[in-house]
Amino acid sequence: MTFTQAVRSCLSQYAGFQGRAPRSEFWWFWVFTLLMEIAAFVIGTMLLAGSITATQVSGGQIDAWYFFAGPNWLSTVVHLGLILPSLAVAVRRLHDIGRTGWWFLILFIPFGFFVLLFWWVQPSQREPNVYGLPLLPVR
Repeated sequence: MTFTQAVRSCLSQYAGFQGRAPRSEFWWFWVFTLLMEIAAFVIGTMLLAGSITATQVSGGQIDAWYFFAGPNWLSTVVHLGLILPSLAVAVRRLHDIGRTGWWFLILFIPFGFFVLLFWWVQPSQREPNVYGLPLLPVR
């Protein structure tokens, strides 16, 4: 599945928690979400919030620069717009490896993210499971 196919699939199934999502769909949508969040932050900070303030640390030497950007509504709108399809594709990805979507709640316990990450990188089940047929052909 290509980048555009994955984005189109996830946005067309905006709140669709049924079915399966192959690895490529999940990870390409993750990249799309990351790029959109970065773009919204940069555009919102530079154009909407007014300015970025750089503060020099450690006297006369330039050891580090800290950038402060005020909150902007564009980042919030993008984040709220992409959170539901991100959750949906994460649940469909769990379905693709034969797990119930309720396993997503393991994210809220310590180290639960690493368990989910391990499952998200697993190959798809080649045979049909209770969540449907495999979406990508077997190579």
